[in-house]
Amino acid sequence: LSEPSTWGEKLLWLNHHWQPEVKSQCADKYRVREFIKQQGLENILIPLLGVWEDAKDIDFDTLPDKFVLKCNHGCAMNILVTDKASLNKEEAVNQLNEWLKVDLGKMSGERHYSKIKPFVIAEAFLPVEKETDVVDFKIHCFNGEPKFIGVCYDRDPVTQTSKGLIYSPTWERMMILQGDDPTCSYPQPQRLPEMLEMAKKLSRDFPYVRVDLYAIKDEMFFGELTFSPDGNVPEREYTVEASQMIGSWLDLSDLKS
Repeated sequence: LSEPSTWGEKLLWLNHHWQPEVKSQCADKYRVREFIKQQGLENILIPLLGVWEDAKDIDFDTLPDKFVLKCNHGCAMNILVTDKASLNKEEAVNQLNEWLKVDLGKMSGERHYSKIKPFVIAEAFLPVEKETDVVDFKIHCFNGEPKFIGVCYDRDPVTQTSKGLIYSPTWERMMILQGDDPTCSYPQPQRLPEMLEMAKKLSRDFPYVRVDLYAIKDEMFFGELTFSPDGNVPEREYTVEASQMIGSWLDLSDLKS
């Protein structure tokens, strides 16, 4: 960590040495909404239906037939509700309250998560017929500049796994994932230039952040801001050569000085 060069090493350096309050705010799936509004992008926020400190306080009668319940202080703490009538409410409440007890920062070493006050939030369901239709565009930004885009599609609603491809900002395949299949492709989103401009605006104050956006027909929605992809160990998914290349894009000189 004294002389980090790879992407993973630099992410770990940031995890140890760069922990401003805004980092925790933007990793918080509830408080990030205020940050998005401050950037003038309130129009891409998914409608918020409710916020609770205790899942037992959720009034399910006020929620629509389809919605999403999630905890704000970590990852993979989501319940997709496609039919409220068939939802086991007691089971959902118990699961959410168990998640509220989790300190992801202690579990994973991603320190910024430990500073987040846990809440349960409910958001509107994205305007798709089924959850597998949701496509996630993960725009990796370095010192405010988008460098590559991960496309996650065919997501399994149970395991949360999906197919993934990497593209450049000009929509050329980048073969930097382990086991990349060169025969796979995904069409360029119609509003790609607009997505890139949004990512620049949201990332301009950070040495590195991943801006997640959903593009659905002619609408765009904000997903989240991520500072520690793959738990700060991107080599789990990316090649060693890619980690070296991407590491060269992440300039820490101002922070180190």
